[in-house]
Amino acid sequence: MNYADIEKLMNPIIKNFKVYDAMPSNETLIQKYSINSEKIVKLNGNENPFGPAPEVIDNLINIPINTYPDPELIRSRKSLSEYTGLNIENIVVSSGSDELIDLFFRIFVTPGDEVLDFTPTFGMYAVRAGLAGAKIVPVSRNIDFELDYESIKQNVSDKTKIIFLASPNNPTGNESTLEDIEFLLSLNKILVVDEAYFEFAKSTYANLVEKYNNLVVIRSMSKWAGLAGLRVGYGLMSKELAKLLMGVKNPYNVSTVAEESLIVSLKYVDKLMEKVDEIIVQREKLSDALDQIDQIKVYPSKANFLLCKLADNDIQTINNALLNEGVFVRLFATKGLEKCFRVSVGSAEDNEYFYTKLQKVLKSQ
Repeated sequence: MNYADIEKLMNPIIKNFKVYDAMPSNETLIQKYSINSEKIVKLNGNENPFGPAPEVIDNLINIPINTYPDPELIRSRKSLSEYTGLNIENIVVSSGSDELIDLFFRIFVTPGDEVLDFTPTFGMYAVRAGLAGAKIVPVSRNIDFELDYESIKQNVSDKTKIIFLASPNNPTGNESTLEDIEFLLSLNKILVVDEAYFEFAKSTYANLVEKYNNLVVIRSMSKWAGLAGLRVGYGLMSKELAKLLMGVKNPYNVSTVAEESLIVSLKYVDKLMEKVDEIIVQREKLSDALDQIDQIKVYPSKANFLLCKLADNDIQTINNALLNEGVFVRLFATKGLEKCFRVSVGSAEDNEYFYTKLQKVLKSQ
């Protein structure tokens, strides 16, 4: 049987969907661009430069991996209940917040339905919509990346099932307001608020999930707790919706290593938040420094990254030059971000290295 025959058996949605533009590994980038720099500074993935709590590393040797994980994830949900202040019945633990996004498409969306997001934003919403055979309806933000209520009203319809809102938004870094949340909830669709960067913003709408049955808040342990490689996140929602997701998700969706690492991390919140606060300090220092460069506009951010826009320089030329210096930042093909790059906030040393190399590259153009 040749591949052409196999293609005939495929779901046509799968054959034509747009693949998510994930960040390649350091090794892939080094090989692809023939990078010879002795120092590599990876500032393209919004990862935590300090890594997990040391106690998480110490505990790895004690984790049993010969038995299946708890399908109910009781212990991690209890830990998250203490952390969030919500009841265990309001919490679903997942293999990263991406799994929750996928689950909501499975539950609510059928081919032909519509899903709203607010561009520019996290690309996974559109990818999952494509996989579900749904139409993503991208509603453009205004010049300051704030929501445009009139445009939203014009684009929401009877076919709309889910609205995705990232706050702080990736890649722009700005937060949504309570007025935004209440307006979107009033549209009577499922509203998923992605709070992947909650700990950096220090504001949340999770306190509203018991008041509004159509509100879901999803979060990640990747950014603030340094567990990106383990893929673990969680969702906060009504008890009824949480019960539904617990039944639909894969029974062993979170590995024992990931669950135990989440539990240990939440025992050392104060220690982890000290590192979060250090990242915030470094973010503001880096923002102030970049703001002194005439060719760059820096957007305010409440996350662990900064969005920067070049005035006249060719973005690809600048990026290639940075790659040659061993510095990795994130570019976007998204409308409105053609001249922008996103830089993650690293350690003080890494930020200084990036800043120095960026100045060098800009002066050479």
